[in-house]
Amino acid sequence: MTVVTPKFGMSASVLRREDQAFLKGAGKAGTIGSTHAAFNAVTDALYRAYGIRHIDMPATPARIWAAIEEAKGA
Repeated sequence: MTVVTPKFGMSASVLRREDQAFLKGAGKAGTIGSTHAAFNAVTDALYRAYGIRHIDMPATPARIWAAIEEAKGA
């Protein structure tokens, strides 16, 4: 069985004609909610495993790791 882990990241906003009203964002208007859903999944997992209730944005791997290490030491 092959496990595929999605890679999440942010890139620079680009003004594109196909975006409605020439809006800048994290992608097409229909994908904006996925950023919040992914972040909610991360915070939910951190709360369940370590009791971490809050991560400051942007939730970088270093920030998440520091929160885990802090929770382990508490």
